Amino acid sequence: MKKRYLNYLLIFSPLLDFLTSIATWESIFSIGLVVKGIFLIYAIYFLLKYCKNKTIYFLFFILFLYAFLDLGYYCFKDVQVLKTEIVHLIKIYYLPILILYFSNNKMIEKKTIVLLYYEFLILYLLPYPFNLGHNISEVYPNKNLYLSYFYVGNELSNIFVLLLPTVFSYLTLKKDYKLTLLTSVLTLFMLLLLGTKTMYLSVIIILCYFLYLYRKFVFAKIKKYFFIFLPIFFFVISLVILWFPESSLFKNIKTSLEFYEVDSVRELFTFENIDNIIYSNRLDFLKNIHIHYKNSDSMEKIWGLGRSTILSLKDIEIDLFDIFYSVGIIGFIIYLLVFIQILKMVKVKGVFKFTFVLLAIISLFTGHVLISPMTATYLACLFGIEGGQCESLDKESVKKIKNCLHA
Repeated sequence: MKKRYLNYLLIFSPLLDFLTSIATWESIFSIGLVVKGIFLIYAIYFLLKYCKNKTIYFLFFILFLYAFLDLGYYCFKDVQVLKTEIVHLIKIYYLPILILYFSNNKMIEKKTIVLLYYEFLILYLLPYPFNLGHNISEVYPNKNLYLSYFYVGNELSNIFVLLLPTVFSYLTLKKDYKLTLLTSVLTLFMLLLLGTKTMYLSVIIILCYFLYLYRKFVFAKIKKYFFIFLPIFFFVISLVILWFPESSLFKNIKTSLEFYEVDSVRELFTFENIDNIIYSNRLDFLKNIHIHYKNSDSMEKIWGLGRSTILSLKDIEIDLFDIFYSVGIIGFIIYLLVFIQILKMVKVKGVFKFTFVLLAIISLFTGHVLISPMTATYLACLFGIEGGQCESLDKESVKKIKNCLHA
């Protein structure tokens, strides 16, 4: 695939995801899933034909062999669930295969990642002034969150989180104050509307990361312009405090507290309420599935309960647990070994490495990262960017920033 075609495909991907989400709300079939499936097949074809690394051939042999044996088990157990299990296996191996593809085909332009961020911002924010879109309360009465026409709040939050560090780095070098101001305003509105717990915490971590990265420059400027910086700092803090009650995070927490009848801080710090409000019942889901797995026969422990069984019980939405209980001991070990081997083979540095680690941590708490094709597509892109690291983090660019700050 030529460079411009790959970048065009990525640029149109947010629109495909948007249409796929609308189709999910309306319970109709979407072309977006077909496009992702075709692209995955092409990625496998490219790797097998053009990459002469024997390790890649071995990894694919292991994956295909396991898939054949696993699906054979479900054919014997219950052929009616075969379609669900095939789709689930594809989702599990979607991210590692795309990471392998993009890392061997570094043709993604950095500005493409930046454009993706603005596309998602527009698609998310545009319906709101016209009173269009959906609220998560339509699905979960204990939550309150504007989703636009997207379907999963955490999935959308994860995409904004993984794109934001690259955008931050881009704006640092661009030195376009109008674009920076516009981006900041739109991002603030997005935070007020979408601001999940994951989103707010991740943004704080991202800001701390960049403050630490540029600490010498930032502290030098604060010291030099202290009496200008101080009132601006207090103004921003006051603005955040005043606007926080209007944010989705505040409304979401308030709705949850009312739904679970939590009337005091003391009641909040019970295990049950921590699970209900902080973990959105994930610990309870984990407990139920673990009990089912513990009481299952030896074959189910080895090959997993299967995605169909997990869905009938309610999935945990913590990626590694969802993978383990669905594919069992053998599938989970193969998944980890293959993923670890792929990460050893690929190169990613700077802000892209930071972003990948951050999303990996998020997958341990809120999920929708490792087995979400929507999130996985953009996360894998970080391994295919020309240069392999963010420009604002290499030595030459740090010099540029230093010159700009002292200009």
